[in-house]
Amino acid sequence: MKNIYFILAILVLLTQGCNDFLEPKSQDKVVPKTVSQLRELLLGEIIQNKKDYTEYLSVMTDDFADQDGNQYEYRNQLWGYYTWQREPEEGRDLATRNDEAWSELYHAIFTCNIIIDKTPSMHGTDEEKNQLLAETYFLRAQAYFELINLYGEPYESAEQAEKALGVPINEEITIMDNIYSRETLAKVYAKIESDLHESITRFKNTEWTKNVVHPSLDVAYLFASRLHLYKKEYQSAKNYADSVINNERYQLYDLHTAGLTSYSYFINRNNPEIMFCYGMVSFDFIYNYSSTYATYLVSDKLISLFSNDDLRKTTFWDKNKKPHKFSSTNSQSYGNTYRLSEAYLNRAEALVFLGKWESAITDINTIREKRIKNDYEITATNREDALNKVWEERRRELCFEKHRWFDLRRQGMPELRHIFTNGGSRKEYILPTGSKSYTLPIPKKIREQNKIIVNIERPEQQ
Repeated sequence: MKNIYFILAILVLLTQGCNDFLEPKSQDKVVPKTVSQLRELLLGEIIQNKKDYTEYLSVMTDDFADQDGNQYEYRNQLWGYYTWQREPEEGRDLATRNDEAWSELYHAIFTCNIIIDKTPSMHGTDEEKNQLLAETYFLRAQAYFELINLYGEPYESAEQAEKALGVPINEEITIMDNIYSRETLAKVYAKIESDLHESITRFKNTEWTKNVVHPSLDVAYLFASRLHLYKKEYQSAKNYADSVINNERYQLYDLHTAGLTSYSYFINRNNPEIMFCYGMVSFDFIYNYSSTYATYLVSDKLISLFSNDDLRKTTFWDKNKKPHKFSSTNSQSYGNTYRLSEAYLNRAEALVFLGKWESAITDINTIREKRIKNDYEITATNREDALNKVWEERRRELCFEKHRWFDLRRQGMPELRHIFTNGGSRKEYILPTGSKSYTLPIPKKIREQNKIIVNIERPEQQ
C-alpha cells in the first residue's frame, strides 16, 4: 500500500476546497480519500509522534535529583525547569530548552478539527467513520487535557474554575492568523468532557478489538475516570473506573511470573494491562549512561518508597538509578500508556473521598499483590492515612509516566526542594506550597506572536 505523506496531506487539507481535495495531485504523494487513509493520518501525526515534547515534566517533580560530574554538562538545558525558574526555557550557561508542547498539542487539535470536518465526506462505512471519529474526539480531548494541566491554573473547585485561567480553544479548520485568548478553566474542561462523551458514544457503535496502538471504549472510560478525579467528581470517577475493571478484558501484570530481568522493560508488548500506547518518552536530556556525567537521576526519596521485596525496584530503574521502565527505541511499545492499574488507583482515591477508605485499601492491595514478594498487604487506620497510602502507591506505580507533576498540582501543590550541585558548591531551590510556578508560562515564542494573551507570571526564583 502506498505511504501517506502525512504533512503534505495536511497541507492539502488546509489549502484545497472540498472538490479539489478529493482529486489525486501527483504520483509521489497520496491525498486521503478514504476513512482508512484518514485513520493512518491520525496514527502518524498524533498517536505515533516520535517527539517527546514534555520531557521536562519529570525533573520538575520530586522523583528526580541532580548528580554533579566531571564530564559534559547534561543538566544545563533543563536547569530552568529543575529549579522552577520564572522563564524555565532559559537554561544554565546560555543553554536553552524551548518548550514545544504548546505548538505540538495545538497542532494535534488542529489535525483533529480537520479530520472531524472531513470524515463525513470520506469513502467508508458508518462503522469505519464512527471508529475514526471516536478516536479523533478522544485525542482532541487528551490534547486539551495536557494543555490545561501544563499552562492552566490547577483545578480546585467548580466555583474557582469559572474564573481561573485556562487555555485557548481552537475550532478552526483553515489556516488563519487569529489571535486567541484564554478561556476559563471551566470552559476548557467542559470542552474536554464534551469531546470525551462524543468519543464514548461513537465507540459504543463500533466493534471492540484489542489494539494497543489505537484508543478504544475502555481507554475512553479510563480517561473519563481520570478527568472526573481531577475535577473532584468522585462518584463519576469511580463509576468509569468500574467500567474498566469489571469488564475483565485486561489483567494486572504479575511480576512474580513475568520473567522480567534487569534488562527487561515493564512497558512491553506482552504486558496484559496495557490498553493504549502512544507517543515517545525520552530521557535524553535527563541522564547519560556514564556515572561520571553531570545529570539527573531517580531521587533517593522516590527509591525509599519501595520496599526490598518490591519487584518494581528492578524493573522501573537500573542499578545506576536511571529510569528503566520502558525503552524509547522499542517500536512495539510507546512510552505513554493507559493501563489497568490506573483504573484501580483512580477508584481507590475516589473511594477515600466517598467515605469508603477500607475499600480503597483493598484496591491498592490488589495492585501490590502483583508487584511485591511475601507480605504485600497494607492497612490504614483512618481516612487521612488511607489517602496518603493511596497517593504513595500512585506515585510508586505510575513513576516516570508523567503523572507526578499533574498529581502534585491537584494534591495541594506541596513544597518541593531541589539541590543543584556544581563542583564544591550546593544551592537549594524551593518551590513553595501553592506557588504560581506550579503552572508553566506560555512559551516565549507564542507570547511574541500573540501580544494580548495573558501569561501567568511566575515569581523570580532566588
